[in-house]
Amino acid sequence: MKLFKPFVNLTKSESTGVYTLNAVVSLPKDYALSSIDQGLIEKNGKKVWAVTASVTTNGSLETDIVEFAVPLKQGPTEEVNTVSMVMVQSSLLGGTPNPEEDDSTDVDYDDSEVTVP
Repeated sequence: MKLFKPFVNLTKSESTGVYTLNAVVSLPKDYALSSIDQGLIEKNGKKVWAVTASVTTNGSLETDIVEFAVPLKQGPTEEVNTVSMVMVQSSLLGGTPNPEEDDSTDVDYDDSEVTVP
């Protein structure tokens, strides 16, 4: 399996309070970003808010650096204090990916940078 390890930065808007997960990932030859979803998952026995980016083969001959920003629908709660950026191959999506075996990067809401509008 190809590796799609994302690099992430979490920001929080000072004016709106909205958290945004910014991600950069290097996609190997033959792959492209196909969709981005978000929702609650359980990882290592804890609830985390996951942003899941799916990649699919596209026949490209070039390695591509992909950047994207995702405004989060969920802020921190007593149960949820971590955001996980999960990368999965569309062809392997038989349901919810196993967060123990995926290419993911986690960041705590407390570690977010505050941005000025």
